[in-house]
Amino acid sequence: MSFLDFFRSKSKSVQSKKTFSQNGVTAGNVKQPKANISSFIKVTTEIIPSVAEDIVPAEKRMQNAIVSKHELYPHEVLVLDYAHSYYTEGNSFQGFWWYRYGVRDVDKCLRSLLERGFLQIGDLQSAIALENATVLKEELKKHGLKVSGKKDELIQRLISEVSHQELNSRFAKRTYQLTELGRQALEEESYVPYIHRHALEDLDIWSLNRIIHQPPYMSYRDKIWGYLNKRSMEHFAARDFGLYRNCRHYMSTFLMEEKKIKDALGMLAEVVFYDLSGLGNGYDPQFLDIYAQNFFPYKDSTVTMAPGITSAVIHCQKELNLLDEELKTIMLDRMNRLSAPLHLFTPEECVDIVLMESHEDTEALTKIYAKAKRRFKQKFPDIKC
Repeated sequence: MSFLDFFRSKSKSVQSKKTFSQNGVTAGNVKQPKANISSFIKVTTEIIPSVAEDIVPAEKRMQNAIVSKHELYPHEVLVLDYAHSYYTEGNSFQGFWWYRYGVRDVDKCLRSLLERGFLQIGDLQSAIALENATVLKEELKKHGLKVSGKKDELIQRLISEVSHQELNSRFAKRTYQLTELGRQALEEESYVPYIHRHALEDLDIWSLNRIIHQPPYMSYRDKIWGYLNKRSMEHFAARDFGLYRNCRHYMSTFLMEEKKIKDALGMLAEVVFYDLSGLGNGYDPQFLDIYAQNFFPYKDSTVTMAPGITSAVIHCQKELNLLDEELKTIMLDRMNRLSAPLHLFTPEECVDIVLMESHEDTEALTKIYAKAKRRFKQKFPDIKC
């Protein structure tokens, strides 16, 4: 695919000249750093700290954070969002509380929110709702009741048909529930659960907290958009074309969420353009002979379409009900305004490659890469590829 490590075969010679940074693009997404601890740690009340990562505790992060008008810090807002899934005792907490946010003791945070009126102890229905459908069906079957229907129907059937005394005995563990104050606090800081669930550039609940609460004040989505646009321009200026491409991909996904499909397609056109350019992070033309070793032929090329991007483009095409020629027109309109210090394919070829990949037309792809290779050799006759 695009922007992978071009330098394995000559790593020693490259290191003697210059250290390179590669972006590492996955199938339509951004490769995330691998965590050195499990993403789900089985503990009772406290997240076990990792000695392998340089983790900043929440207590230290709070010093630079801005509290909400309900005097909650970002990690506390996120605890509100997850509270319904935790029992009042005997919990197992996900590893992200520690390795992403520096929260050691989630139980302590839950109790604090309970004492301050943001949470309350859940009722019988919330306890039953935390069980999976298999458990509910077994309980219904035990009482000779129907086991068909959606989970909500199963819950209501149990509550209606089985004595609450028996159910309270069977489902004795209680969860937390939001109070009205808790619902207000979570709604007003809704950027916290959003950024927790969406990997966008280097943003997290702590960094976005500072951006959100600084002027000019606007919706958190407008703030995120402005930040992504700013970061993409910084990446381009630094010639980190892989990071630029990643940022534009985030922006296309962001637009998809807002149902701005045509705008999202425009952003995807940029992603395609740079995916097929042959550029990576820290591009330096003096090392083009090294990069070129991985350009051709198609079957061995690292400059190919990420499957996730191809799928996203075709999704936009279907959503907008576009014919292939109409899709080309929209994508070319954006691509023809772009520039790059190197590009292996013409804009028209880039769009053709997307369509060929969507149809799995390997024969046509092989031919278009062979054509690009001939053109490259004419332009750079001294470079082997």
